[in-house]
Amino acid sequence: MTELGYLMSQSTKEIKMGISLLETRLNEIPPRTCAIICRIETESEDMQRLKMLGICVGRRVEVIKPGDPLIVRVFGTRLGMSASLASHIWLEVCPPGRCAMLK
Repeated sequence: MTELGYLMSQSTKEIKMGISLLETRLNEIPPRTCAIICRIETESEDMQRLKMLGICVGRRVEVIKPGDPLIVRVFGTRLGMSASLASHIWLEVCPPGRCAMLK
């Protein structure tokens, strides 16, 4: 099973629990995956730092390199962040073939 297939099967379970479709943590999605930030659960100091980097709710991001540090693309710019910080960022994965970043 592919990583995205695993995420989709996990999401089916989450829908039954009232969690949004394909919602997962930033540090858990595979590379070349596009997603939209739906919530950030972190201290206000980290929240301010993320906002200054362009990481905020509603923003579309793409994972370039998983791991620690994790590298994401936001507005065409690559940003690195610790996997620990990325674990506090929740995303809704874009359906395959429907990502605005790939057009």
